[in-house]
This record gives sequence, structure tokens and C-alpha cells, in this order.
Amino acid sequence: MGPYDLSLDPKRKEIRRLVLQPLSAGASIQCLVEVVSLSDEPEFEALSYVWGDASIKSNIILEGAAFPVTKNLATALFYLRFDDNPRRLWVDALCINQGNTKERNEQVAIMGEIYAHANPVLIWLGEASEGSNRRFNLMPTIADGTEVADEILENMFTFYMELVEREWFNRLWTVQELVLADNDPMIGCGIMWTKWSILFGAWHRVAEYVLGKIGMVSKCRDEDERGKDGSSDVQRPVSIKIDVLNQLHEKVRRDGGEDLRKLLFITKTSKATEPRDIIYALLGMLPKDDRDCFTIDYDLPLEKVFAEAIKNILQKGTGLLFLSGMEMAGPLSTSPSWVPKFGAKFLFRPTLFHPPGIGASGVDSDCINGSIDQDLNVMHVRGLPIDEVVDRVLFGDLEECLGKLPQVEEMRGRANQLAAIHSSHRPYLNKLKAKEALWRTLIANKAYSGRARDVAPDAYREMYNMLLNEQKSGQVSDKEITRDYRLRLLNHLPSSCFFITATGFYGIGQSMVEKGDQLSIWFGSPVPFVLRPRNQYAEQGKQVHSVVGVAYVAGIMDGEMVDEVYCEDLEDDVEFVVR
Repeated sequence: MGPYDLSLDPKRKEIRRLVLQPLSAGASIQCLVEVVSLSDEPEFEALSYVWGDASIKSNIILEGAAFPVTKNLATALFYLRFDDNPRRLWVDALCINQGNTKERNEQVAIMGEIYAHANPVLIWLGEASEGSNRRFNLMPTIADGTEVADEILENMFTFYMELVEREWFNRLWTVQELVLADNDPMIGCGIMWTKWSILFGAWHRVAEYVLGKIGMVSKCRDEDERGKDGSSDVQRPVSIKIDVLNQLHEKVRRDGGEDLRKLLFITKTSKATEPRDIIYALLGMLPKDDRDCFTIDYDLPLEKVFAEAIKNILQKGTGLLFLSGMEMAGPLSTSPSWVPKFGAKFLFRPTLFHPPGIGASGVDSDCINGSIDQDLNVMHVRGLPIDEVVDRVLFGDLEECLGKLPQVEEMRGRANQLAAIHSSHRPYLNKLKAKEALWRTLIANKAYSGRARDVAPDAYREMYNMLLNEQKSGQVSDKEITRDYRLRLLNHLPSSCFFITATGFYGIGQSMVEKGDQLSIWFGSPVPFVLRPRNQYAEQGKQVHSVVGVAYVAGIMDGEMVDEVYCEDLEDDVEFVVR
């Protein structure tokens, strides 16, 4: 009988359990499978590992016949065999019929429960490296607070830095496999094993010493770690992936799940071979009610999977904040233009346009806004129209963008002229158009400090003038004097554009912005969205748009249009229909 001849009953939450034969059964890796129901509380350990290079195969014996697996899995099973007793495991590559999409959908849907039932979860990082056995042996001593030499702590710090570079820490599915473990997971490297709590405890002490010694600490952001007086002045070492995973593990166990928006942000650098797993690998960590809203289907078009995720986030009230920091498919895509390009190298580049303050939505910065039609193609959001783009200049790459400063100054002058010509059009907006200096706009009013909330200091004004004069005269200014502002420009301007609008607004946006695009404020977003009209109309004659991206518009990034125009009943909000 083949390993997958017996089908699994999803109603009984049946799984296959792998029976790994002991060393005494022979030199080859031999396994059997048996079908069990999670409802019967079966005993098994669940293996968390990385598949490795799929093109490099090794054969094991499964149900009496040769069965190809990745070399990485074969090596893990080699280390996991007991001497004389069989070992019962759950291993995704063997316990799920990977060639049966229906079964794969059903098993992935309960994978979170599988890892929660496992006792314990076995995290296998790969084969031992030089010195790893000795470092694993040291972990319990360091974790329990026993006095050790400073040299040992510093040596262990280097080891941890190497450890988190291993592939297991950089894959997406492994996050859920650790986080959902109901017991203290075991983590192994070669033949050495320790508990996750010991590995983390040792790291915490090592980090406290080494990072504290060199001043690399950050203020707490987790409410549970605040000081007793409610302040956020508690200091802790800068986090690495071990900290992030441990915090998520504790959060999900304590609260029963985490918000999808936060999970996507936490796992933004994790890799997934199957793009749908960018969403599916996170579902087990959602609260149950949210989890039940999703149907796992690997035959579903990728854009539908991503659109369903955004629909869920919108329903939570954080969708537009989330979208405003995402690179989206855009107007040239066959997908809905508002679907994020998950997995793209520059996925989070739009956050460069976010202001340091409350944002363009003002008092409506935390409102619940946005809905998606049942077919997952059209989004409806409410907000305010700003103006139409009538000209732009592309900055290009790196130093090339500094050469565009004189042209930008000239265009800003044109914007001022347009504002004067159209001063009677929406006159209550006139004061906003002259409110913010160009040098602030070009850097989204953010300081070169690494902290997103730090406002650009007035000292940058002179630096900007020096750089502008340099481009006009050809005489190079002192780079040390202009360093901070120049580096901030080089961070913001490449692959961006400067634009002006029909009635005199100006700002910076993504390179895809074109003449004729419409600027709009969406309630709940800190930045305006750029829309492109389509030759299409929805119900009641409403214009349908595509999303181009986001922008920073001078004079309205502290909520001025919402607070001083919309809230004062000078204008009504409108519905934007976006496809």
C-alpha cells in the first residue's frame, strides 16, 4: 500500500503520523505512516525545518518503497532516529500528499492546530558548525544567571549573530511553527538540543551585556514592557529575530492571536517559495474569528488571495494606514491596482512619503474607512479630492537627483503663479499652498536621525541653499556641512518625482505619477493617494480610478484640509471607487 492510498477525513481533522524506525532497524532511513485524528489527542512531535534545495534529493524508505526527499529533510531524519524505539513525528513534506491540491488545502487549514497539538515542536536548524556543540552546552549556564567570564558572553554574542543567519530564521512557515507551539519547543543543531526558553534566556543575558555595553538600546514599544508609571522609558537591547519570534510566541499564547496587519509587517523579510503562503502561512496565528474568514485554496489566483487579506485588514480599521506604506500593483497591472506587491524588493518604499506628524487625515487618522466588493476587484473609500497633477520632474538615481534641484525651484515658482491665478478657486486653501518650505517638502519634513517621528531641523534650510547654489554655480560645497540634508535627499528622491498641480499645490511622489493624475486624501491614511481616472464609470455615474501610489503634498500633511476644511463644513467628503 502506498503512503497516500488512505484519504484523510477533514471533518475528523485526520492527519498522517510518520513512524520513524530506529537505528536498530537498519542503516537506511525507514518510515511508515498511520492515519490519526486530532480529535483523539494523538501523541506526536512536529518537525519544524527548511526543505532546502528542492533539486538535491535523497531517498528514504517510506512504506517499504524508495521515496525522494530533499537532502535537508533526509539529514534531519537521520539525526532524529532513536536507537531502539520508533519515533512518531509530523513532517509536512511526508505527511501531506503534496501532489493533491485538495488535501494540501485542507491540511494547511489545520496546520496551526497540528503544531499546537505537537508535544513538542522540534526545531531543527541544520548540521552543526564549528563550535556550535560547545555553545549549546553553555546556554543553560548562561540562561540561569550563573556567573561567566565577559569573554564568554562576547563569544556567545558572535555565535547568536551567526545562528540567526541560518535559513530557518528567514523562512515564513517556520514563524507559525514556533509561535503556535503549545509546549516549550526544542531547538537543535546537529546532535545538540535545548529548549527554546533556554536559548532565548541565554540570548537575553548575552544581549543585555554586549549591546548594553556599547549603548545599543531602544525604548520599549510594547505596552506590556512599559514602566510601572506607564512611561515608555524602559530600556532594552536592540532586537534580533529571536526576540521578535519570542514576543510573537508570547503574544499569541496570551491573547489567542495577532492582527494580520501586524503579522505581515513582522514577517516582511521572511521568505516563501509559494507566494500564496505570504498570507496562508500566517492564518494559524490569527484570532479564531479572523481565521474562519479565510478559505485556503492554492488554485485561487494570487491577486485574489492578497485582495482577501486586504479586505480583512480594512474591516479591522487599519487597512488604509497599511496600504499607504505598501508598493501596490498600480494602474498597469491586470490585478486590482490597490493590491500590494507582496514579496517585491521595494515593498515598503512608500513609507518614505509618510510625514513625521499625525498625517494628512488629521482628526480622521484613526477612522474605519474602506470596503471591498464581494468579487474582490473594487474598493470604495471616502475622502477629499485635492487637485490634478499638471507637471512633474523625475529625479533619477542617487547623485543625479541633486542636479534636478534648480529645475525643482523653477517648477515651485510656477506653482506659486498657478496659486495666484486660481486664488478665487477654493480660496480657503490658499494659505495652505504657501505654508511649507520646499526644502522640507523634498525630504517629507523628516530628520536624518533614523527615527521616523523626528521633524527636520531648521538648520537644514541653509544646507539646502548651499546644495542648490552648488548645482547652479558648479562650485562644490563643503560635504561635511551639508551631510545630513544631502543624505536625507539621497534617501528620499531617487526613483521619485516632484510635481505641481493645477491650482498651485506641489509635492513629491512615486515615479509612476503622471500629468492628469488626481491627488486625494483618504480618511485613515497619513499620506494622500494618487489616482488615475479610468475610462469606466460605476453606479450613479461615479468615475472609477486606479491607484498609482502615494505622495507628500506640501501644506496639508498635518491634517489641515481635514481639520480646517472638511470639519468646518467648507467641503463634503466624496466616495472614491478604485479598481
